[in-house]
Amino acid sequence: MPRGKKQCESCGHLTGPRSLHCPNCKKSFAFKPKSKEHKSNKIIKSFNWRELKKGDRIKVSGGPYFVSNGESVSMGYRGSFVVDSLDNKGIRAFGVDKYSGFCHIYMGENSKDDSTGMLKIRHNIKKLIKKNNV
Repeated sequence: MPRGKKQCESCGHLTGPRSLHCPNCKKSFAFKPKSKEHKSNKIIKSFNWRELKKGDRIKVSGGPYFVSNGESVSMGYRGSFVVDSLDNKGIRAFGVDKYSGFCHIYMGENSKDDSTGMLKIRHNIKKLIKKNNV
């Protein structure tokens, strides 16, 4: 089979990898099921982070990074976390999945420290709510 193609199981027709249906026989392709977290949680993208409460689950990405000689190294957190408390510059939380331990998720103003090369950029957060609680 050529690279970048997939084959229909019923008729053998080759088609593009992102096709939802076979153009020849109109049969639907099987896709990988969504993650367990995606099935059981509702994701809220826009909310005020200062309204989070102890025990809320959040999904985190982005955040501060270090720049040296044109290369950047991420210093932020990624993954799912449970909120413990809030302060004026961020969220104190502990990891749920592979990121266990206590952390401070920076949510303050974006700034640059020229002496250290740190770019302090707020994390991107999404609130996770169990679908059966909605």
